[in-house]
Amino acid sequence: MSIHSEKTNDIVDPASEKVADDSSVQDLLKKARNEAIKPIFLAKMKVLNDAIADCGMGRYQYELFFSAGFGWFADNIWLQAIAIVMPAIANQHNFPDYSSNIRMATFALYVGLIIGSTFWGMSADVIGRRTAWNATLFLSGIFGVAAGASPNFLTLCALLACIGFGVGGNMPVDGALFLEFLPGSHQYMLTLLSLWWAVGQVVGSLISWIFLAKFSCDTSLVGVQVQPDGSLYQCDNSNNNGWRYSYYTMGALMLVLAILRYFVFPMDESPKFLVSIGRDQEAVDVVHRIAKKNKTTSTLTVEDLRTAALPYLDNDSVYSVPTTKFSTWELIRNSFEHLSGDNITGLFATPRLAWSTSLIIFIYGALGLAYPLFNAFLGSYLAARLTETGSTSIDATYSAYTYQAACGVAGSVVAAVMVQWSRTGRKFSMGFFTIMAGVFLFALTAAKTSVQVNALVSIASFWENAFYGVLYGYAPEVFPTPRRGTGDALASASSRVTGLFAPIIAVYSNAGKTPNGPVYASAGIFIFTGLTMFLLPIETVGTTAL
Repeated sequence: MSIHSEKTNDIVDPASEKVADDSSVQDLLKKARNEAIKPIFLAKMKVLNDAIADCGMGRYQYELFFSAGFGWFADNIWLQAIAIVMPAIANQHNFPDYSSNIRMATFALYVGLIIGSTFWGMSADVIGRRTAWNATLFLSGIFGVAAGASPNFLTLCALLACIGFGVGGNMPVDGALFLEFLPGSHQYMLTLLSLWWAVGQVVGSLISWIFLAKFSCDTSLVGVQVQPDGSLYQCDNSNNNGWRYSYYTMGALMLVLAILRYFVFPMDESPKFLVSIGRDQEAVDVVHRIAKKNKTTSTLTVEDLRTAALPYLDNDSVYSVPTTKFSTWELIRNSFEHLSGDNITGLFATPRLAWSTSLIIFIYGALGLAYPLFNAFLGSYLAARLTETGSTSIDATYSAYTYQAACGVAGSVVAAVMVQWSRTGRKFSMGFFTIMAGVFLFALTAAKTSVQVNALVSIASFWENAFYGVLYGYAPEVFPTPRRGTGDALASASSRVTGLFAPIIAVYSNAGKTPNGPVYASAGIFIFTGLTMFLLPIETVGTTAL
């Protein structure tokens, strides 16, 4: 069914003028001004949210929980792939040793993450969510396998940057897309999605533990033992392939997940995104497919969206069209409107929005520095601290790493429960979790035994995954659909930019030369940022995201 794209007198009947005086219409106009979004879009969102709620929480959303989780899984498994195997890579002949620039591999990954999160996040508001959804896992898989075959350190860094470009789009895009298919009553599932982030850390540590324990060289023999050919023992491709096998395995795993996502769990374009660019009929079709998979029915029609838009035609000069029959030129014009910077300026259009957006970007940036200061070098930290306590085996290091990763899973579950409790909500939960992570990291610096080290690292991991779960659910809820990808992209890019400084601090600062130095810095940032979270002006518990 198509409706003329021009605004004509026979479309707007006299009844609509009466409706326009209704208090609910005025309330919506006020909300649209406060949120700096177009009234027509807001009116359609109310209808669309009701339709998605009527579809219920069913098979469609649960399948999407798994396929969206693949992206969060990928994000953390590659962060861990650097942190865990870096000491083994540093042993490779002709690679920088651990005390020098080997940690700049993390810098290379973050360069790719910055470009990827910005590109994929902002493009999601222009060309849609599906392109990034289908491309990111595939790219990280291809370059992950290639990284395992790196002949030298420069090539490895280049390929890690390429992995970062691919995987960088997962956090800003996958969470936003999942949210846009959820009924308002189940938005806590976005926080629970962080469960996959924690699982990625567990799987990454297990894969690395298996291969590094069996296929790593004996550093005590380097330059000492004479080989049968008369050369001195060194770590090379004949005895130090554990890190390569780890990369091969994780890259192949990404390709498997990409195939599952594309063929087994194919997704529709977000109906909210489709409405935001004027493609109402396609949005309606998607809602009906959701209802069908959930074994229910939907009565949503294009006419419902058109009727909801009618009272606001005079208040929206750009979208004076109540329906979705856009010409090619109109679609091109709308695309350029997205590219013009409106999506960015719209995030700061009112004092409340500007304060909220600025705080979110600051929080992402602060945590983006604090988290890798400790976690990006956790493998080497555990090796150093456990050696101090008398545990020197590689199994001791990687078993400790796996324990703390597993505790992060529980943190995600607790976070999903607390964000639904009206007495805590998103802001309090997020701030409390972040402060507690800092407290236990401070306690970690005083640990004297291997049991204390393992216990405190695990507890800190619990709180870290909890606050990240809430944060990555909260931000997409605050940003409205037309600017959600852009807002997530700015926040995620802020996190990646500050993350660049973690390896620089670790390599060049005096604090980075002791195991506890970065931990002190990370703990202090966590506590300060947790207090900042209480200043956020918007609480999203009990509200449905636009």
